[in-house]
Amino acid sequence: MKRIINRSLVLALIALMGLTTVNCPGKKDDNTLLFAGLALLLNQPEYTVVLTGTLKTSGGLPIKDGKVTITDASGVLSSGQAALSDFTTCQTNSYATAGTAGALDGEFVLSFRLTSLTGNLTLSAVEAVGADNTTACSTVTALAGTAFTNSLGDGTLGVNIDLSNRTNVAAFPVTAAGYSVTVKSVNVFVKGEYPIVSPTVGENVCDGKRLSGGPVIKSGSISASETWSGGILLQGTVFIETGATITVTPGTAIFGQRGSSIFFKQGSKLVSNGTAADPICWSSASALGSRFPGDWGGIVAIGTSGASRASNTEGTTPQGYGGAIGSDVENINLSYNIVEFAGNEVAPGDELNNLSIYASKSVLSHVQVHRGLDDGVEAWGGSGTWSNLLATGGLDDDFDLDEAFTGTMTNLIGHKYPSTCGGSFSTDPHGFEMDGTDATSGAGSSCASGSLNRCTNPTITNVTLVGASIAAGQGMRLREGFAGTINRAIIFGFADAAAVSTSTSGTFPAVTGTISNLAYETGKTTAITPTGSTTITATPITSDGSTANCGFGDTKPDYRTIGSLSGTYIGGASTEWYKDWTVYRAR
Repeated sequence: MKRIINRSLVLALIALMGLTTVNCPGKKDDNTLLFAGLALLLNQPEYTVVLTGTLKTSGGLPIKDGKVTITDASGVLSSGQAALSDFTTCQTNSYATAGTAGALDGEFVLSFRLTSLTGNLTLSAVEAVGADNTTACSTVTALAGTAFTNSLGDGTLGVNIDLSNRTNVAAFPVTAAGYSVTVKSVNVFVKGEYPIVSPTVGENVCDGKRLSGGPVIKSGSISASETWSGGILLQGTVFIETGATITVTPGTAIFGQRGSSIFFKQGSKLVSNGTAADPICWSSASALGSRFPGDWGGIVAIGTSGASRASNTEGTTPQGYGGAIGSDVENINLSYNIVEFAGNEVAPGDELNNLSIYASKSVLSHVQVHRGLDDGVEAWGGSGTWSNLLATGGLDDDFDLDEAFTGTMTNLIGHKYPSTCGGSFSTDPHGFEMDGTDATSGAGSSCASGSLNRCTNPTITNVTLVGASIAAGQGMRLREGFAGTINRAIIFGFADAAAVSTSTSGTFPAVTGTISNLAYETGKTTAITPTGSTTITATPITSDGSTANCGFGDTKPDYRTIGSLSGTYIGGASTEWYKDWTVYRAR
């Protein structure tokens, strides 16, 4: 029997922007206007703009300690958007002229939705108090968001879009007195244009195609255990309190509104086990075709398994973690899960990830992290049993381990997308970035087991890392305190001269990790001499599918290692363990 959809459900459907299916009500009298309004809203034109620019002084010097914000000046911004701002990028520690600045200094990326092709927006710019272009990047990125209060004034960002030329930077002129902006690139996406061909099982789940009704809204704190199924909508920061377990059933789709995230506090647990036929998806609530890296904050799990320091998590509401091991209890268990379009930035250098795991005992099997603004998976301390992990289209590191993580990682694939797919890459988008200590913790040079300065010591087997020639990207960046072992790894397509680099600062533990059976690109270098190696001149995977078309084509990637490498080096895929349940479209 058809149900009457009440007003609260209609509002939830509006929030999902067309991701759910509306059933006709059995009674029409009370809801006719609501349904007419909903239909009108869902059919209104909307244009998502991804704009990359450089904030400069009025004299043309890039500002690396800045922040830009846009607000509506002529009624052209779509409603329901959170703060539309971004911090500028810091690439060079000190510069006095534009010629000595790096290409990424002062860069920002704004993603916003418009209801009109023409109009004006107010573009406000600020600098940080206590920092300038001579300040080291490590200091700038450590600033709190509240430090950015030195106003440079308000300017105007004009909008004059021609849909026949959607990458025309001249369509977005900036007029300002106290600063200047160079628009470097722009792309315009039209709501409803979603040219996906032959969607996978995972894409149908993540796109809401299997849902038959509106979502259940989750917000605030959840203190009792719950089982989630169907569609879920996250609003704001959702906290799972101590003692509560969230169990997610196969086929469930969880959508995060812009700026939302979900934090599992110490003593809580996430059990999210899908299947290849019914994967579980954590995605953006933005409209199909208008989803981008950083739409929402992703999953944050905080355990009691210890780390090399006691500190706070990232995010607008940081939580404590780490220090000496408490009770090493499993607190996150995922299988056949997809986490996509996450990683929103809350301060310069302070972004959440698709999957952030703090001092946790984690079990991950058949997990994909897709199109994240920051890292795909990052773990601080704790232990893990991870297998069959796929990171696709991310804008920073694919896999990042910090602060004394230990455990086993088997069958890992990292695959970068070209910059034309949208979003701004970080200044160092690597495949791996791994270290054992934090440079601010004051830890000494010992890796003694059980101490707060112990090293990151994973056993990693079967790895494929494919880059997209993005500036400064390395296959593996292994830093102070990395003591793990890596066996049977393949690296190709990263722009930096180093396929594998190492670094140690101050008195922190040296890199003592080892690599065996490494295949890497001809002409690149490796700071760790591997036991057994070869060089390669072409992509090591069978097919990258429709990556050049940003994952919208009818050909999906085949990550199996090509025959000449498959025997000794193996890589992350000797079988098609990723087939069908994963996703590839870029937005």
